[in-house]
Amino acid sequence: MEKLKILVERSKDRDHEAFREIFEVLEPRVFSYACSHVERREDAMDITQETFIDLWKALKKFSYRTPEEFYGFMFLIAKKKIARFYKSKKNDVSLEGSEIDEGFTEEHEDHRFLLRHIGTLSEKYQEILRLRYWSGMKLAEAAKILGIDEGTAKVRHHRALAMLRTRMENR
Repeated sequence: MEKLKILVERSKDRDHEAFREIFEVLEPRVFSYACSHVERREDAMDITQETFIDLWKALKKFSYRTPEEFYGFMFLIAKKKIARFYKSKKNDVSLEGSEIDEGFTEEHEDHRFLLRHIGTLSEKYQEILRLRYWSGMKLAEAAKILGIDEGTAKVRHHRALAMLRTRMENR
């Protein structure tokens, strides 16, 4: 991933074209990760956009060593954006059951059904599933981001799938 290093270094020098390339490659992964945390597509889009805005601002201070460290840096920004999103929504009124909520398709319902079950797992299991399936990361990459070794990531992944399978079967 020497190209990523070059793009990051160019972006640090405020090269808009280099940053656009980073965005085009990584936006689907960040968006999928955000989708795994929020119910509305629009909210995931906002979180994704804010993540890349903050990444652009923070790149000057970032020291590139490995792709995994860069991904970890970026997903940490995304995770903080998601936390801020929920903190800001604490006092909001739920629109569930309103005519706005009726716009969801069956596909969205399936997605929300799965997310509800994933939400019953502990945070460490939720994160490994979100990074693996929504962000399309290999377990080795997810391990780096989570600050654990690859063997631990594999065990968590296996356990998370087993618990999820059991919970969905018992429904």
